[in-house]
Amino acid sequence: MNQHLLILARGDARTYRGVDGRSLLDGLPFDVTLFADRGNGPDLRALEGEHEIEVVRWSDEPSIVKRAVELHTGVPFTAVTTFDEQLVGLAAQIRAELGLPGMAPDVAELFRNKIRMKAVLDQVQVRTPQACHVSDRAAVETLLARHGKLVVKPINGLGARDVVFIASLDELNAWYEQGKNTAEFEAEEFIDGVLYHVNAVVRDGVPLLTASAIYVPGMGNIDFSAGTPFVSAMVTDPVLKARLQAFSDRVIAALGMRDGVTHLECFVTPAGEIVFCEVGARPGGGGIVWMIEQHCGINYNYALMMLEAGHGAQVRIPPQRQHGLVGLMGLRSAESAFIQRAAEQSDFSEDWIHVRQIDIGQGVFKPAAAHCTDFLGLFVFSCNDMDHFEQRRRKLCERFYDALEMQAA
Repeated sequence: MNQHLLILARGDARTYRGVDGRSLLDGLPFDVTLFADRGNGPDLRALEGEHEIEVVRWSDEPSIVKRAVELHTGVPFTAVTTFDEQLVGLAAQIRAELGLPGMAPDVAELFRNKIRMKAVLDQVQVRTPQACHVSDRAAVETLLARHGKLVVKPINGLGARDVVFIASLDELNAWYEQGKNTAEFEAEEFIDGVLYHVNAVVRDGVPLLTASAIYVPGMGNIDFSAGTPFVSAMVTDPVLKARLQAFSDRVIAALGMRDGVTHLECFVTPAGEIVFCEVGARPGGGGIVWMIEQHCGINYNYALMMLEAGHGAQVRIPPQRQHGLVGLMGLRSAESAFIQRAAEQSDFSEDWIHVRQIDIGQGVFKPAAAHCTDFLGLFVFSCNDMDHFEQRRRKLCERFYDALEMQAA
């Protein structure tokens, strides 16, 4: 029987291309079927490499599972995967329904539920923020009195949506008065520190490669509503790299990841303590995969497909050498507007720019950023060090916005 990978492929079809633009589906040693939607189906169909497309409605999960079962009776699937955080649980459900190997629903839930993942990590003495369900108001008030500042966020959320900082009882009361479903939210201790993301390729429970990067303060995932850029750069300091990798290794072991990739976020406090934030069983978004590929020589989306399909032994990690650093910048807007004028991708032709995406043009309506990777444009680029990175980032930002004219909606 031929190996046959089912991919739940919601979102931008460009994530199925490498940093050099090549299709990740081209030359895979197994058959591929992608469940897509009407929006991205045509772009996915245009990717080089043999693959089938099935159009589904992501809001109708029972029908998606039913369709997977129907197709499985014809040309059986041997594995299921997704790059999408919100579909990790659905992928696990389909595996269980079809009796396929890979991450089981209970493990997938650990990588989605922020309360549960912290509870497991607490048992192995991984430092996590103190947290509780928002539905337990007395516990939330006790937590606020103890720490002075809290973060309220969805238990199964992503993209920094609906994250709120609470520093007083008045602010807490105002949050409750909004009438949100408290069962869907947690409150946790605010951690004063710089946020990093730590990304691992895991085979048979062993990390093959761990790549860490900083979210530049004031320009991270949480700052999208202010319209500041989303900026990240690879960590090159060997001591910090080793500490972040060791922390990631402990999280992976505790949560039971066997074959796949992880995207972990953690704080480094002014005292140097590493504190867990959250972790996903999927590649990072917003250009992170391309940044890592340019820096480390391997595409995490490609690695995930190979690992899930049972070809982990063929995943080769290139020798890692110090050669400057790679970073990214996603341009965001805090306002909804019509685009009057914008730069072209050809305006950014320097060879040190590896990814240049401009997703706006004259006459296009662009809503305000609704999540952390809701970009006007994206650049992945190389530099010598962090000072050089900041110089290049500022100049790219100036050039992009000098060419941009927007009319408020």
